[in-house]
Amino acid sequence: MFSTSADILNISLAIGFLVLVIFLCITLFYAILILRDFSHVSEEIKTTVAKIHTTIAQPLMAIEFIVEKIRPYIEMFIDKKMNAGKVAPKKK
Repeated sequence: MFSTSADILNISLAIGFLVLVIFLCITLFYAILILRDFSHVSEEIKTTVAKIHTTIAQPLMAIEFIVEKIRPYIEMFIDKKMNAGKVAPKKK
């Protein structure tokens, strides 16, 4: 069966490569599972961020838009009130 020590070396190398290939296959399998789970988690994060954006950010942007549009009127109203307080009617 084994005529020389080179045969034993070749068989041990073949067994070593076989073990290495099996180890790499198992590692690749677990890496694929981890990446698949990461993909699911990232999709859940995307949907959560989208929900937060629609429930918090969009109403805040709408309020900011409304405030920008009515700011001149509020400032004009405040200026009229301030000027009305400064100009007091003269009594005779």
